[in-house]
Amino acid sequence: MRRSGSLSIAFEGGPGVGKSRLLAEARTIAEASGVTVVHGLYGEHGEFDRPLVVLLDDIHNSSTSDAEVFAGLRLKTANVPVVWCTSRRWGKPNSPLDSALASMAGPHRLFRLGPLDDRAAREMTRDLLSAEPDAALARMTASLSGHPQALRTLVEGLLEEGMVNVGVAARLTRPGLPEKFAGLVRRYLQDCSSSCTNLLLVASVLGRRLVLGELAEVLGTRPSHLLPDLREGVLAGLLSQDGDDVRFANELFRCVIRDSVPATARAAVREQADQHRARRFGAALAPAGWGTRRHAASGPAAKSARDPMAPRRTHKGTFSPAPLRRAEEPGGPAARQTGSVGPAPALVAQDASGNASVLSRRAQLPSGMTSTAIPGWDRLTEKQAVIAELAMQGLTNKGIAERLYLSPHTVNYHLRKIFHALSIRSRTDLVRIAHAPSALGTQEPASAGRPPTGGVPGPGHEHRSGRSAVLTAPGTVDTGHGPGRYRGRRTGGDRAVSATG
Repeated sequence: MRRSGSLSIAFEGGPGVGKSRLLAEARTIAEASGVTVVHGLYGEHGEFDRPLVVLLDDIHNSSTSDAEVFAGLRLKTANVPVVWCTSRRWGKPNSPLDSALASMAGPHRLFRLGPLDDRAAREMTRDLLSAEPDAALARMTASLSGHPQALRTLVEGLLEEGMVNVGVAARLTRPGLPEKFAGLVRRYLQDCSSSCTNLLLVASVLGRRLVLGELAEVLGTRPSHLLPDLREGVLAGLLSQDGDDVRFANELFRCVIRDSVPATARAAVREQADQHRARRFGAALAPAGWGTRRHAASGPAAKSARDPMAPRRTHKGTFSPAPLRRAEEPGGPAARQTGSVGPAPALVAQDASGNASVLSRRAQLPSGMTSTAIPGWDRLTEKQAVIAELAMQGLTNKGIAERLYLSPHTVNYHLRKIFHALSIRSRTDLVRIAHAPSALGTQEPASAGRPPTGGVPGPGHEHRSGRSAVLTAPGTVDTGHGPGRYRGRRTGGDRAVSATG
């Protein structure tokens, strides 16, 4: 304890990381030391003649009147040493009490609290269970990513609701999550705004990783309009952000939020997302038999699957290409009947290896790139072109598999074929050649954002103007200044690449 003056100690972190628990520990230590402890600003305060510890919780919610009471308490404690222990939610704007504390003379100590590491989380689990957890229970608690309050609530709920048997080891007696834990996650969700809650509900149905373009399509808005809600979700502790990657903080949080969505609503959200993927990636997602059993027999994808010209599965499990045909021309008979003009035509043909190659604007190359700039791209099948584009966007094998309803092993097989066709060795090489100046068509900067001369925008074309940044894909930002700098980071055994400039 200081002999004179004041000391400010602040604990900052997200919800449930232990800020209030640390203040309670500080109170216990102070009372054991024989000093006066004041909890909060309000109450009857007499004269102080010995060292003092003042505990202030959640000061980010303070008001101007709180700051005025704080100023009066400072005058009463001017002649005794004081330790001000405070806690606040990180990311929140500074409150009047924050400003008043920052203006005090004397040393300030700030401790930012994060999740527990793996060792500390295991020790906490053993202490709560009074036994060593078995493998299944250890995996469940480890999936919380070290969130202290969630871990304590989960274990207490399992014990109270009879879902775990404690003997020599602690083991789960039935599947599922305790209602006490689900209630905690729902309280976190209730603290969010209505728009953030809606985003989290929809995102929980689509998967743990959030893809801005897909979410914006399902929610009927622009990707840039989702940024405040994404930030709010991160500050609420329900989402986590690692560079350009935004996902749910842990899988159990996502499961509780997802299960709060009615089954019919979940099916509708998935169908809307499937339609978006079918529009974006073209016929690569059309045949319902390609690596999925849960593709509904309705909508654009199923309609394409019933097309007699679509690729068919043979008895050996391979796909035979469709006969040579030309897609409907814009303004052709069908278009004239409806009075509409569709996207640019696509030519379906067989290449030298017998595979079906669709040379459409979207499947052939990502928007803005030229086929002549990447040797070997015209040898890719449509599915391989889609996989290559998703790899350029930074998705891992697992992420690509989830988008295309394939297995990660199938994605890995196609990536090896892609690398061989393009004469490259890695994902880094794929991104490098795709974003080289010669591949981006930068000869006429003024034409950036306009469709090709004499044609109509392809299915994936987005108009851009000026220098404003546009989110074009998961993990990438197009600022209109040409290719950016790229950095690689290891994620899930794959090489994820994100734009930084």
